Amino acid sequence: MCSFMNNTKWNELISAITEEMPFPPPFDIKYLTGKDCFSNELLNGDVYHLGDWKGENFPPEEYYFNIEWIKVRPRHLKHRVKLIKPEIIDESRLFETILNRYHIHYEERNGSYYIYGYH
Repeated sequence: MCSFMNNTKWNELISAITEEMPFPPPFDIKYLTGKDCFSNELLNGDVYHLGDWKGENFPPEEYYFNIEWIKVRPRHLKHRVKLIKPEIIDESRLFETILNRYHIHYEERNGSYYIYGYH
């Protein structure tokens, strides 16, 4: 395995997301020590909830080394009235700008961005 991220890059990413994005995008996370992905909620595409980038669902800095990859979907569904389909709020361009600014290696697949801690 080759390391792609370090604590500085993770901190830059988290700061940019919380300070610049209009919403914290939802994410799934895979740990080196885990068999499965943390939540797998993004498997079916867009979701209604937002990401908890500074809360209990994101590891503290001393555990960044354990992140194998994180899958981020910088989109979410905004509920409208019952008979109208939800609105898709998409901030993919802004998210890509952040990733490129900090030289964060990523892969984009079907609207989801994979950021590898190790690959």
